Amino acid sequence: MNQINARVLLVDDNKDAVDMVSQFLFIQRIDRRVAYNGASAVALLAEWPADIVLLDIEMPGMDGYETAIAMHALPRCAELPIVAWTGWDDPGSREAMARAHMVSRLTKPVAMAELLAMVSRFSSGDPTR
Repeated sequence: MNQINARVLLVDDNKDAVDMVSQFLFIQRIDRRVAYNGASAVALLAEWPADIVLLDIEMPGMDGYETAIAMHALPRCAELPIVAWTGWDDPGSREAMARAHMVSRLTKPVAMAELLAMVSRFSSGDPTR
């Protein structure tokens, strides 16, 4: 597989799950950062420009929907692709994802090939990143 030039922000309160995906992306030489809650994810994104965000929905404090809305309100982030990273797949959650302007979803547990395809879809294509 070709090198994927992307900056990926992983957000999930399940530390083990997010750290495992982060390690996989590290092995793939993909630049990534991790946040374990919505507030820290928004703060990190304000300082570090991601190409794509993989965002858990059910988190304590700010849930994924609130986090996505806060992220899109940041300067330069209105069009940021945010992907719901969730086990939910019902009409209500799909509607809420659309209202939060999430562009897609990855079902937990995520298949690594599907994860790479999603990251590649939204990669910067800039080999200097």
